Amino acid sequence: MLNRERIIILLMLVVVLYGIYNFFLAPGDNVPARDSSQNLADLKKFVVDAATNLASEHVSAADQYVIQKAENAWPDSPFLQSGAILASQQSEVKVEEAAFETVTLAYTGYIQVEDSLLAIVNGMEYESGEQLGEAGYYVKSISPEKVVIGVANNPQTIILPLDEDVSIRKEAKE
Repeated sequence: MLNRERIIILLMLVVVLYGIYNFFLAPGDNVPARDSSQNLADLKKFVVDAATNLASEHVSAADQYVIQKAENAWPDSPFLQSGAILASQQSEVKVEEAAFETVTLAYTGYIQVEDSLLAIVNGMEYESGEQLGEAGYYVKSISPEKVVIGVANNPQTIILPLDEDVSIRKEAKE
């Protein structure tokens, strides 16, 4: 053994012996635990002191206003509703733009598990017949070269070739 190994083993033995002494042989602090009636009395005293101190403190006008407003019910939700216009001015929307919106679908890959295929469309995996994240579209069939997308309540189908982006126009919900 090298000197370095001997020193490490010696230090390890010293630490182990100290641990044994500290946990098993050293006298501990044997402070008797206070009884629960004393703890309860201390707690009651603290509560009474806190209540008297709070009653004697002055609440500023600003704090009173905040407390008053916090107690009132809110007339509407403070959160922004989806579809709300953020601009302070009214904007004119053309009928053509309101009726259609563009949805981009991308067939970027597929996963084959035994006999079933999963298509990866817009980064999500879909099986045949499964609804796409875009409302009104579903996966009609899957092959390694293409995915056929069906449109709900419409005989029209969309063929997505592998790894190509296709933009389609979709009627906006009113």
